[in-house]
Amino acid sequence: MCHKFAMSCCALIPLILDDSRFQFLVVREGDMDVHLGLLSERLKRLLAGEEGTLPVAAKEHIQKLQSGIESISYSLQADYKVDLTRLLLQIDAEADISLSNLELILREIKYLVHESERAIDTFIMSNVQPNGDQSCSKELCDALMGLQSKFIDIKQQLQQVQPCYNFDFSAWMEEQKNKYLLHLQRENRVSFQDNAMEELLDQLIEGPPQLSVVAIIDSCGFDTTDFAAEAYNSNYVKSYFDCRAWVSFDANLGTLLDYILKTVMPHSALREITHKDFEHRKMALNDYLRNKRYLIVLEDVFTKDVWDYLGEALPDHQNGSRVLAMLACTDEIFSLCRLESGEMIHLDSVRAGPLRATYRERPFVFLYYGSKSLAENMRLTWFIQKRSLLFSVAELPQHLKLCCLYLSAFRDVFEISTRQLYQLWIAEGFIPDNSEKTAEEYLEQLISCRFVRVKKRGAGGKTKACYIPIFTRNMLAFVAQFVEFIHIVCYQIRENRSLEITKRLSIFEALINSDSWKHFDTFLRSFLHLTLDRSDRVSLEYCNAICKNFKFLVVLDLGTIVLEEYPTGINHLLLLKYLKLNIPSLKHLPSSLCNLLKLRTLGMPSSYIHHTPDDIWKMNELRHLNVGSITLPEHPGKYSSSLENLNFISALHPSSCSRDILGRLPSLQTLRVHGNLSSYQSMLSNSLCTLLCLESLKLVNELAIVSQPSSIVLPEYQFPPRLVELSLSNTELRDDPMPKLEKLPHLQVLKLKKNSFIGRKLVCSSGGFQSLNVLHLKSMFWLEEWIMENDAMQNLESLVINPCACLKILPEELWQIKSLTKLELRWPRFELREMLRKFEDKEQYDIQICPNGM
Repeated sequence: MCHKFAMSCCALIPLILDDSRFQFLVVREGDMDVHLGLLSERLKRLLAGEEGTLPVAAKEHIQKLQSGIESISYSLQADYKVDLTRLLLQIDAEADISLSNLELILREIKYLVHESERAIDTFIMSNVQPNGDQSCSKELCDALMGLQSKFIDIKQQLQQVQPCYNFDFSAWMEEQKNKYLLHLQRENRVSFQDNAMEELLDQLIEGPPQLSVVAIIDSCGFDTTDFAAEAYNSNYVKSYFDCRAWVSFDANLGTLLDYILKTVMPHSALREITHKDFEHRKMALNDYLRNKRYLIVLEDVFTKDVWDYLGEALPDHQNGSRVLAMLACTDEIFSLCRLESGEMIHLDSVRAGPLRATYRERPFVFLYYGSKSLAENMRLTWFIQKRSLLFSVAELPQHLKLCCLYLSAFRDVFEISTRQLYQLWIAEGFIPDNSEKTAEEYLEQLISCRFVRVKKRGAGGKTKACYIPIFTRNMLAFVAQFVEFIHIVCYQIRENRSLEITKRLSIFEALINSDSWKHFDTFLRSFLHLTLDRSDRVSLEYCNAICKNFKFLVVLDLGTIVLEEYPTGINHLLLLKYLKLNIPSLKHLPSSLCNLLKLRTLGMPSSYIHHTPDDIWKMNELRHLNVGSITLPEHPGKYSSSLENLNFISALHPSSCSRDILGRLPSLQTLRVHGNLSSYQSMLSNSLCTLLCLESLKLVNELAIVSQPSSIVLPEYQFPPRLVELSLSNTELRDDPMPKLEKLPHLQVLKLKKNSFIGRKLVCSSGGFQSLNVLHLKSMFWLEEWIMENDAMQNLESLVINPCACLKILPEELWQIKSLTKLELRWPRFELREMLRKFEDKEQYDIQICPNGM
């Protein structure tokens, strides 16, 4: 899907770019902001000792070099910002001699930045080698002296270029927008959209009995998502369809199917098919939807592949079921559909109103609300959005611009884990204080600027996953590649001069011929292999070839590609800070891996490590450890260092939760413990309190032998004093957990998940849970009674109970909590459903009852 969309975007490049000169100008603007700024930040880290010890003479040269670079960077930002933006947007660029001179200077800056990075990388690699070459210190000093002199020349050249100060970009942008929207303003848009809503509802409710697709086509000045959402949430639609599902932006067909399953199916039925293969889940959805009238909304995910796939999963019982799709790009679908007359659809002939067509004998109705032909509307939309987006990128501050362009490394149909994104940004050097909190703030700023959209939020409201809108991602990829910030491979790598100095590589294909590596600089910094297929496998030779060719890698992410065993070539990547591998068979962590002393993030989520060498305690820089499960050894005592900076572990085996081990993890903030908790009850319950910085704790109980007792004794647990989030799963608590948990002073999020409590009654005492904002009660199949005393949970905002088949009534005290706004219940009893009816019209509450609404 990604490739086909990319091809359609390539066909539209003439509409996006006015001419080839525009491409060249984008390159020049990006060189300054991206590369010079990154070098300046790296020099700061060098001087702070974050990348190793520098000789005194080299420090002096680096200080002088940094001073010169910062002076040039400040001058460009302060005096030439207007000129740089004029270059980016190609405003009067052809006839301006000053701009031409500025382009030449920026080109020279790019070359000098590249040479500076090579000199620094060469020195650091020598410094971390067991028997490093001490002569590299002199070579580094010589190189720095030469570079310092050249940057002085650059500054003198800049002073001879006359900057422009008197250009009002806001006024220019407004003028451009008004120019191309003038014809739309002549239409009575409000009245038109009112008529459109009636028409959309008619197509959904009064249309043909066959399962059919209603597709809303993007048009300039028209928000298709809000338009579709208004219809989706209307009382007409709610009462007409038996079940509904809204699926937002995801490329993986299996994931798309799972979203629909989770939305429409009961939890009990869903649990039976969760671990079944793709075909079984598809048939399960088909079976469940039989004899039901359903509505499936697809936001930004509609392509031929998606529809062919869903066409098999969705039954057609001639009862008026519908698929409602929002189309950002129509080329592919239009090429497959035929009008009722049998003719093809031409963009320039598509006008406002419904357009009826068929695809494989299935009815399609296209709804287009532009005032001009679709072809002209697409040209106007791309022009306006392109100019606006590039202007927004140019106006971003340096730190956000780096993070924003890096998003292009992910494919346009990719759900991005924010935790993974933060770790990548930190490893790349984009986050000055190397803090996830700062990275989170950067992401929220990009979300507010609409470069990124939220895909999933956690129980506490934090963004857990995000995605890049198709148009935004393709424009960012265009800029990122042209400024030689990152190279993105969808097909084969082709010879290109810019590859020789590009520092980052992102590959979307399963395999690339290793002969192609010769086109890249051996000083490549980042290698990302972000395929979607979880069954892709590569040989060790392929992986070792990557390591052999690119010894200076800081980031190596092989995504979901399956490796049969650990590639020994990784042991030579001594500068590595971020490593992610998929090795399901790995049971023993190699000792050689522990020699990667600069490693900050280690991700092996499919590996269950039963044996870890003592040498892991040498990895003092390690911050983030994400594995299926890992057993840590006792500290051997022969190392003065420890894992004192480690702040995230998922998941630690309970046998490693002794006071000696946990006491050596003073910075740990997030911990997931997975294993037979009951067998380590005493040790675990008495050790957690040593984690003074721990904020998030997940305890997942798993039995080694079914006949063993499985429950844990919660009253014995001494929880960390700063705990903010707690999740229990499969703990089979027999006694009410609330008396113990309600006393945790800082607890904001509590999730009692699968089989965490097997009793029938919960009691929350007066004044308990004073900080709690979010409460999830899941899979408590036998819960019948919940008592809440006055002043309990006074800050509760969100409550989820799934399922609540035995719960007869909710506490009256719950409705006295002024902060409570969200309530989600799944499979409630009839009595409980009826009780909630008196609250459904109150604006304070967002009440969601599944299935079948209220």
